[in-house]
Amino acid sequence: MQVEKKKQRQVQISRLQAMDETEKKREQLSLYEKLFASKEWQQAKTVATTMSGKIEVDTRPIMQQARYEHKTILIPKTLAKWQMAFFEYLPTTKLEKTKFGIPEPVGANNISKSDINLILVPGLGFADQGNYRLGFGGGYYDRFLRDYHGATISLVLSAQHFKTAAWPIEAHDIPINKLIKSEAN
Repeated sequence: MQVEKKKQRQVQISRLQAMDETEKKREQLSLYEKLFASKEWQQAKTVATTMSGKIEVDTRPIMQQARYEHKTILIPKTLAKWQMAFFEYLPTTKLEKTKFGIPEPVGANNISKSDINLILVPGLGFADQGNYRLGFGGGYYDRFLRDYHGATISLVLSAQHFKTAAWPIEAHDIPINKLIKSEAN
Protein backbone atom coordinates (compact mmCIF):
# COMPACT_ATOMS: atom_id res chain seq x y z
CA MET A 1 0.00 0.00 0.00
CA GLN A 2 2.84 2.38 0.76
CA VAL A 3 4.13 1.99 -2.82
CA GLU A 4 0.71 3.02 -4.20
CA LYS A 5 0.54 6.00 -1.85
CA LYS A 6 4.08 7.04 -2.78
CA LYS A 7 3.18 6.96 -6.48
CA GLN A 8 0.03 9.02 -5.88
CA ARG A 9 2.04 11.54 -3.84
CA GLN A 10 4.35 12.06 -6.83
CA VAL A 11 1.34 12.49 -9.14
CA GLN A 12 -0.15 15.05 -6.75
CA ILE A 13 3.08 17.00 -6.36
CA SER A 14 3.30 17.23 -10.17
CA ARG A 15 -0.35 18.34 -10.43
CA LEU A 16 0.16 21.04 -7.79
CA GLN A 17 3.41 22.24 -9.39
CA ALA A 18 1.63 22.50 -12.76
CA MET A 19 -1.23 24.61 -11.38
CA ASP A 20 -1.61 27.99 -13.05
CA GLU A 21 -0.57 30.66 -10.49
CA THR A 22 -3.45 33.00 -11.37
CA GLU A 23 -5.97 30.19 -10.98
CA LYS A 24 -4.35 29.06 -7.73
CA LYS A 25 -4.60 32.60 -6.30
CA ARG A 26 -8.25 32.82 -7.34
CA GLU A 27 -9.00 29.46 -5.71
CA GLN A 28 -7.13 30.45 -2.55
CA LEU A 29 -9.19 33.64 -2.18
CA SER A 30 -12.36 31.52 -2.38
CA LEU A 31 -10.98 29.11 0.23
CA TYR A 32 -10.02 31.92 2.63
CA GLU A 33 -13.47 33.49 2.31
CA LYS A 34 -15.20 30.18 3.08
CA LEU A 35 -12.83 29.41 5.96
CA PHE A 36 -13.29 32.80 7.63
CA ALA A 37 -17.08 32.48 7.29
CA SER A 38 -17.16 28.97 8.80
CA LYS A 39 -18.52 28.42 12.29
CA GLU A 40 -15.36 26.47 13.16
CA TRP A 41 -13.19 29.51 12.39
CA GLN A 42 -15.51 31.99 14.07
CA GLN A 43 -15.69 29.93 17.28
CA ALA A 44 -11.96 29.14 17.43
CA LYS A 45 -9.72 31.06 19.79
CA THR A 46 -6.69 28.90 18.97
CA VAL A 47 -5.93 27.95 15.35
CA ALA A 48 -3.19 25.52 14.31
CA THR A 49 -1.84 25.74 10.77
CA THR A 50 1.39 25.07 8.89
CA MET A 51 4.11 27.22 7.43
CA SER A 52 3.03 26.41 3.88
CA GLY A 53 5.33 25.28 1.12
CA LYS A 54 5.19 26.56 -2.46
CA ILE A 55 2.72 23.94 -3.74
CA GLU A 56 0.34 24.26 -0.79
CA VAL A 57 -2.41 26.76 0.00
CA ASP A 58 -0.58 29.86 1.25
CA THR A 59 -1.14 30.06 5.02
CA ARG A 60 0.25 33.58 5.50
CA PRO A 61 -3.14 35.27 4.84
CA ILE A 62 -4.72 32.85 7.32
CA MET A 63 -2.17 33.80 9.97
CA GLN A 64 -2.70 37.50 9.25
CA GLN A 65 -6.47 37.14 9.63
CA ALA A 66 -6.06 35.14 12.84
CA ARG A 67 -3.78 37.82 14.25
CA TYR A 68 -6.25 40.53 13.20
CA GLU A 69 -9.02 38.63 15.03
CA HIS A 70 -6.80 38.16 18.12
CA LYS A 71 -6.70 34.37 17.76
CA THR A 72 -3.70 32.42 19.01
CA ILE A 73 -1.77 30.98 16.05
CA LEU A 74 0.03 27.65 16.37
CA ILE A 75 2.46 25.93 14.05
CA PRO A 76 3.77 22.35 14.24
CA LYS A 77 7.15 21.06 15.25
CA THR A 78 8.20 17.49 14.50
CA LEU A 79 9.50 15.50 17.45
CA ALA A 80 11.25 12.17 17.95
CA LYS A 81 9.48 8.91 17.06
CA TRP A 82 7.36 10.52 14.32
CA GLN A 83 5.44 12.67 16.80
CA MET A 84 4.49 16.32 16.51
CA ALA A 85 3.35 19.13 18.79
CA PHE A 86 2.01 22.61 18.17
CA PHE A 87 3.69 25.76 19.43
CA GLU A 88 2.52 29.34 19.61
CA TYR A 89 3.62 31.44 16.64
CA LEU A 90 4.28 35.16 17.06
CA PRO A 91 6.01 37.56 14.67
CA THR A 92 9.03 37.30 16.98
CA THR A 93 9.11 33.48 17.02
CA LYS A 94 12.50 32.14 15.97
CA LEU A 95 12.20 29.56 13.18
CA GLU A 96 14.62 26.89 12.04
CA LYS A 97 14.32 24.78 8.86
CA THR A 98 14.00 21.03 9.33
CA LYS A 99 15.51 18.30 7.18
CA PHE A 100 12.20 18.50 5.23
CA GLY A 101 12.86 22.21 4.54
CA ILE A 102 9.93 23.33 6.70
CA PRO A 103 10.39 26.22 9.15
CA GLU A 104 9.62 25.13 12.73
CA PRO A 105 9.52 27.11 15.99
CA VAL A 106 12.50 27.19 18.32
CA GLY A 107 11.98 27.94 22.00
CA ALA A 108 8.25 28.69 21.68
CA ASN A 109 5.48 27.64 24.06
CA ASN A 110 4.07 24.14 23.51
CA ILE A 111 0.26 24.23 23.56
CA SER A 112 -1.75 21.35 25.00
CA LYS A 113 -3.75 19.38 22.41
CA SER A 114 -6.94 19.98 24.41
CA ASP A 115 -6.43 23.76 24.09
CA ILE A 116 -6.47 23.73 20.28
CA ASN A 117 -9.89 24.65 18.84
CA LEU A 118 -9.17 24.24 15.13
CA ILE A 119 -6.46 22.49 13.14
CA LEU A 120 -6.06 23.29 9.44
CA VAL A 121 -4.74 19.97 8.15
CA PRO A 122 -2.47 20.00 5.10
CA GLY A 123 -2.26 17.32 2.44
CA LEU A 124 -1.66 16.51 -1.19
CA GLY A 125 -5.09 15.07 -1.97
CA PHE A 126 -8.53 14.99 -0.37
CA ALA A 127 -11.47 12.68 -1.08
CA ASP A 128 -15.13 13.65 -0.61
CA GLN A 129 -15.96 10.04 0.22
CA GLY A 130 -15.01 9.72 3.88
CA ASN A 131 -13.07 13.05 3.98
CA TYR A 132 -9.78 11.16 3.76
CA ARG A 133 -6.52 12.85 2.87
CA LEU A 134 -3.30 11.86 1.21
CA GLY A 135 -0.60 13.31 3.42
CA PHE A 136 3.06 13.89 2.75
CA GLY A 137 4.09 10.46 4.02
CA GLY A 138 5.33 10.91 7.57
CA GLY A 139 2.09 10.10 9.39
CA TYR A 140 2.60 13.01 11.80
CA TYR A 141 -0.93 14.39 11.47
CA ASP A 142 -2.62 10.98 11.66
CA ARG A 143 -0.77 10.23 14.91
CA PHE A 144 -1.59 13.66 16.35
CA LEU A 145 -5.26 13.57 15.31
CA ARG A 146 -5.88 10.07 16.68
CA ASP A 147 -6.98 11.46 20.08
CA TYR A 148 -7.68 15.10 19.13
CA HIS A 149 -11.27 16.18 19.80
CA GLY A 150 -11.39 19.69 18.29
CA ALA A 151 -12.36 20.72 14.75
CA THR A 152 -10.30 19.82 11.70
CA ILE A 153 -10.59 21.51 8.31
CA SER A 154 -8.62 21.09 5.11
CA LEU A 155 -8.53 23.70 2.34
CA VAL A 156 -8.78 21.90 -0.99
CA LEU A 157 -7.53 23.29 -4.30
CA SER A 158 -9.04 21.84 -7.50
CA ALA A 159 -5.81 19.87 -8.14
CA GLN A 160 -6.19 18.23 -4.72
CA HIS A 161 -9.85 17.25 -5.01
CA PHE A 162 -11.13 13.70 -5.55
CA LYS A 163 -14.66 12.28 -5.29
CA THR A 164 -13.18 9.00 -4.03
CA ALA A 165 -9.62 8.37 -2.89
CA ALA A 166 -7.16 7.52 -5.68
CA TRP A 167 -4.91 6.04 -2.98
CA PRO A 168 -5.44 3.20 -0.51
CA ILE A 169 -7.11 4.11 2.80
CA GLU A 170 -5.44 2.42 5.75
CA ALA A 171 -6.65 1.75 9.31
CA HIS A 172 -4.43 4.51 10.74
CA ASP A 173 -5.74 7.21 8.33
CA ILE A 174 -7.80 9.80 10.20
CA PRO A 175 -10.58 11.57 8.26
CA ILE A 176 -10.92 15.36 8.33
CA ASN A 177 -14.11 16.84 9.85
CA LYS A 178 -14.66 19.31 7.00
CA LEU A 179 -13.25 19.84 3.53
CA ILE A 180 -13.52 23.40 2.22
CA LYS A 181 -13.24 23.27 -1.56
CA SER A 182 -12.59 26.03 -4.05
CA GLU A 183 -15.26 27.13 -6.53
CA ALA A 184 -13.49 25.12 -9.24
CA ASN A 185 -14.39 21.88 -7.42
